[in-house]
Amino acid sequence: MIYLKGIKYIYNIHASTKLTTMTHLTTAHKRQTNLNITHEAEKNAERIIYEDEWLDNVITKSKFVIEQLAKETFNRYREVGKIILESGYKKGQWNDKHKQKFKNSLGISQQPFSSMVQLGEMEEQEFVDIVNNFRTFRDWVHRGSIAKKAKHERQIQVIREAIKHLEPPKGKYDVIVVDPPWPVEHDYDPEHWRGASPYPEKTIEQLKDLNLPYADNCVLWLWTTNRFMHDAFHVLDAWGFEPKTILTWVKHAFSLGVYLRGQTEHCILAIKGTPNIVLTDQPTVLFDERKEHSEKPDKFYEMVDRLCPGWKLEYYARKKREGWEIYGTLEKER
Repeated sequence: MIYLKGIKYIYNIHASTKLTTMTHLTTAHKRQTNLNITHEAEKNAERIIYEDEWLDNVITKSKFVIEQLAKETFNRYREVGKIILESGYKKGQWNDKHKQKFKNSLGISQQPFSSMVQLGEMEEQEFVDIVNNFRTFRDWVHRGSIAKKAKHERQIQVIREAIKHLEPPKGKYDVIVVDPPWPVEHDYDPEHWRGASPYPEKTIEQLKDLNLPYADNCVLWLWTTNRFMHDAFHVLDAWGFEPKTILTWVKHAFSLGVYLRGQTEHCILAIKGTPNIVLTDQPTVLFDERKEHSEKPDKFYEMVDRLCPGWKLEYYARKKREGWEIYGTLEKER
């Protein structure tokens, strides 16, 4: 019995020693593995840094070539401008037919043509300043449009910030006029498309989710365009209003359009409950001058004042009006 216990004791010592040895070996192996991983990571980092330096060198050389090409382009266009001027362009030698033939032959429009002539007339220092300040000839030609686009984007950002600080309307209103920021989804381009919204737009679903402060008996006037007429009725359904008729504003001059040039806007008269409306001989057409973007005619508000007594709110207002509460960013406060 004592013999067996001795054997068991020796076996336990041997097993413990073996386990300790294996533990030390495993720990040492892990340390070596970690060292290998660290070393490999350092090698990879060095390789990445090397590759970045190589790529940066390629980019630097390529930029230099492009910059030289841009300068050469400016010089070439200036030479063309000088040739045009030397041919008597400013002295009545050219007529419209000559100019058009020249532009067609070179495949250019009026704007690059005028810019070439302008470069040809410049003093040397003015020309050098332009070459140093503009990356390409196209950037210089379209410098006015680029500045206008930047201004447009700044205005929208200002409105976004102003919206964050708007206080919601208080109370319930008997009459509400809404001119929503429909999702036109066109980028502003001063040369090709100036119909982009000068304010942040909302999706149709966002418009449906608006929480209008209407009274139990309320008259709602919802402005829309031809494009969003279908969506406007769905928005009214979401707000719980029943459409009754449509007022059409016919402008004295047409504006932009995608398929047809727009000369009309529409305002849907909708109700909730049994609002008080003073019926007159008001027709469904309103004739008035075209205003600034999104601005509605004063005749419309005068008509609403006559037809709809009660507490009035203009949602997405552009300016203050006597007798009206407003919610929106005012044009003069931007």
